[in-house]
Amino acid sequence: MKKYLIYIVLLALLVPITSYGKYQPIELDDPERDGYIIPGTRYRQGEVLFIEKDQIEINSNQGREKYKITENTSFQKRGELIGLNQVKEGDKVLLSFDSIYASEVANIKIEDQGQNIKGILRGKIELVDDRNKEITIKNPYIYKEGKWIPQTKYTIKLKTSGNNLYNGNQKTTLEKLKIQKGKEAYIAYDENLGRQNIAKLTVKNGLAQTYQGKISNILYTIGNMVVNSTTLDLDQGTIVVKDNRLVDYLNLDKYDDILAIVDNSLGRKNTSIISLDTNILDERKDDTAISIYRGRLEDIFEYQLEIGKLNYRLDYQVLEDGKWKAIEDKQRFTLSEDTLIYDSELKENIDPLHFISSRYININQIKNLTLRNRIAKDYYKNKQAYFIVREGEYGKELLALNLVPHRQIYNQNINLSYSIMGEIEDIDLDEQTISLDKVKAYNTLNSSWEDSSGETVDLDRSVILLNDTALPLERLHSLTKGAKVYLLSEKLSSRTESYVLIIED
Repeated sequence: MKKYLIYIVLLALLVPITSYGKYQPIELDDPERDGYIIPGTRYRQGEVLFIEKDQIEINSNQGREKYKITENTSFQKRGELIGLNQVKEGDKVLLSFDSIYASEVANIKIEDQGQNIKGILRGKIELVDDRNKEITIKNPYIYKEGKWIPQTKYTIKLKTSGNNLYNGNQKTTLEKLKIQKGKEAYIAYDENLGRQNIAKLTVKNGLAQTYQGKISNILYTIGNMVVNSTTLDLDQGTIVVKDNRLVDYLNLDKYDDILAIVDNSLGRKNTSIISLDTNILDERKDDTAISIYRGRLEDIFEYQLEIGKLNYRLDYQVLEDGKWKAIEDKQRFTLSEDTLIYDSELKENIDPLHFISSRYININQIKNLTLRNRIAKDYYKNKQAYFIVREGEYGKELLALNLVPHRQIYNQNINLSYSIMGEIEDIDLDEQTISLDKVKAYNTLNSSWEDSSGETVDLDRSVILLNDTALPLERLHSLTKGAKVYLLSEKLSSRTESYVLIIED
């Protein structure tokens, strides 16, 4: 009997219980290391509630949990390493750790890419199938380009887990939803294997009203916000879609530019849907920001470029929230051998080594004769250009430079360029074009982003950045549908030319 007791005790020592109630084996070859586990064998799963450069908070099946992010934390998506900025609020993630007790995350892996929100539906509840967990919606509409568009199908059947249904601020069940037959509901849905699934449903209770603009104030504790001088109520039933992810209303911030659809009932405005997209040019989680400057290529130094005024009346400019802002102080940007330099008139890439004065380059190796002559004669000195720069604590790195034809700009109020945001709907590799949907255009008159129609963009004069990396036109196949886009174009008398395309996947 003693022999069996000793054997049981030894097993208990070799297989300790972790702080989460799961058994993890200890490496026998290093028994002195307290809390040591095989790296990556302890993990937590959930949705990102908040993420910053030094911490992440997730919603798991055990509630809200916080963990530390360090310089050693790695990030993964589709089996590839990515940067911190590509992890978004609402992403489903798997956190892994190298210690039983440590709160530092070793790796953050984004899961379930196919479950991002595809759209928002509205329709009448026709049938609730409790057994198959399905809800049939009659007379469906989809929200697109700032309006509800009727669908050709008379009914749409959607799958549900049954745990994502709301009536007002209260969770409801499929059984209770049966008595709501005939009432309208709003549905944020995703798609998987061609099947539409309910990500979140909320019953419509009141007359619909739409508000679009910036949040001027928000009070999380009492659940309301102010948009266009109007107080709107928020609760757990509110569908909040941010960057195509379903998030909590705690993820809303003051000055966010949103679209809000509310139910006006008994004198209260209860918000059913909030939709917003972050701006690629906003400051990011790693304390860097992508900026676009417009000016002249005034001087070239060893691994540096200096930007000059557009002309004697206009300073060089930086794009801020869709508008050009003049800056008086000169700026220098760090040039590297990874910088993409493009002559949009010749539609030719220029080796950045040609812009580094201490290097000897045999210009006779340049096949394009016109480009060869331009390099030889310092043609690009004082030429107008767009400068795409990553700004952070280590300075201002020039990621891409697009040399554009000279424009006679004498008044900063005359704005030839315009900005749009959207998502890649289709990619034509042969024609070197992309089609965008979910488009928003910046209206400089009222300083806001407004819904617009889809757009097809010719890329032959553009510099393209994909996740901060320069992307030549020959590698358009690297782009994926659904990727987020910031586009800067110029409207000319007879055509529109696109010069800067920043993509975040």
